[in-house]
Amino acid sequence: MGGFDFDYWKHLAEHDPAAYFRAREETLRQFIALHPGHEDALFGLQSQIDSTRALAGSPVQACREILSLMEDQLLLLGAKLAELQQETEGLRALLAAPPAR
Repeated sequence: MGGFDFDYWKHLAEHDPAAYFRAREETLRQFIALHPGHEDALFGLQSQIDSTRALAGSPVQACREILSLMEDQLLLLGAKLAELQQETEGLRALLAAPPAR
């Protein structure tokens, strides 16, 4: 999937919106296909992003709402990481303890 050519996509969106959306859809499908086993989750995420953009009313509001969704997910990941670290420390303590007699 190589590099992202912003100017190409910008030009396509400005001069041929129908072609832009077709190419966008195909590019998203190709990207998702590169991640077997995660297709449903990725299509669901893309659907949520597209819905958020469509309902936001403006590009700025769409960006704010998508950033909020990302923040929610990062907070959840942070909480899971803290939980995992706590469990890891518990296992380390068990492994370091002298054997019971």
